Amino acid sequence: MELSEALRGAPLRFVASPWPLRTAAYVLTGVVSGLLALAWVPVALVAGAYVLTPLLTSPLAAAERRRVALLGLPALPGPHRVLDRAGFAARLRARHTDAATWRELAYLVLHGSMLLAVNVVALLLGSAPTLVYLSGVANLATSQPGGPAPATPAMGTAAADGQVFALVGGAALAVLGTAVLLSYATALAALAHGALARLLLSPGDEARVRSLTSSRARLIDAFESERRRIERDLHDGAQQRLLRLGMTLVTAQLELDHDPEAARPLLAQAAGEAKAALSELRELVHGIHPRVLTDLGLRAAVADLAAGLAVPVTVAMEVPERLPAPVESTAYFVVAEALTNAARHAAATEITVTGSAGAGILTVVVDDNGKGGADPARGTGLTGLADRVDALAGTITLTSPPGGPTTLRLELPCSA
Repeated sequence: MELSEALRGAPLRFVASPWPLRTAAYVLTGVVSGLLALAWVPVALVAGAYVLTPLLTSPLAAAERRRVALLGLPALPGPHRVLDRAGFAARLRARHTDAATWRELAYLVLHGSMLLAVNVVALLLGSAPTLVYLSGVANLATSQPGGPAPATPAMGTAAADGQVFALVGGAALAVLGTAVLLSYATALAALAHGALARLLLSPGDEARVRSLTSSRARLIDAFESERRRIERDLHDGAQQRLLRLGMTLVTAQLELDHDPEAARPLLAQAAGEAKAALSELRELVHGIHPRVLTDLGLRAAVADLAAGLAVPVTVAMEVPERLPAPVESTAYFVVAEALTNAARHAAATEITVTGSAGAGILTVVVDDNGKGGADPARGTGLTGLADRVDALAGTITLTSPPGGPTTLRLELPCSA
């Protein structure tokens, strides 16, 4: 559930949800980073003499892209294009000619001024009930006693009890009012702040077009490589077996004319070759699109994958029985690649696969306790799968610090 959707729900449910803590953390860290932007941007403009300013402000913008994770969103991707040439001069030239650089600078200027003020006002407004209560308590504590003394000790005791009741009741109301006001004030501020961050810090249309073009080119290369692999496997495997099968059958046919007994072992050999060829064809087709996925869906296909692995795999796929075919196929091969990597390369002894589908998004997470250190840039498997995921407007995130554990998270839009 997104923040905007949670805000439209019941107030008590929203206040009791994790969202108030998330938005309060986002606003509080926003005040800190806003003060940093307020101080750093002028320094970067002056010290960088405009030339180095993009490089000096870039780390702060990168931190802001990661900070949106406090709102339950994935970190924003970097908007800058990949350089064809290395070197400081090339990097500096690219940053100056990249529109994303100046969007970052505009965001930081707004962050250190208008957004900083919005965050401070949200915190003050949300804390107003507590501030008013503390102000009243301070006034009561510093006020001088006056007026006539109580007629009896009992009346004085009753007055003191009334003050205690007022203080306790006022404290309860102040806490309740602060919880409600602070929840909604910080949520609205975080919603506006996050929207502006996504607008100015995310890749623009030009960067998305470049990414899609590159992704499509890699997909075409991957499909061409897969076509050549299938052709090679057919030529070297099943085709050779079928050729031997034909020759064996011709020999058996010749033997049948004058020595039927000699043809018997040849027919048995032909049956074995036919069985082996059929097995190779089934294995080849399984690599293209497994039958269990076609017949029974993603849950059964993932369970079948887990059963065929030497490493213990726990599967908890709370997904519909059937999903759109492209979604099922992509999710299946992502899980298959993750399981293969965990078993062969990460030396994992335990793997967990979880899946859920809600709000039109299929989410699959593969965790393993292996040695970690996985890098998609060092292999083509995950890169090719990332292109398939990108073609469906999905996301794939790999977290694999050295020493482990490794977590692969897949999110795909789906209609189920």
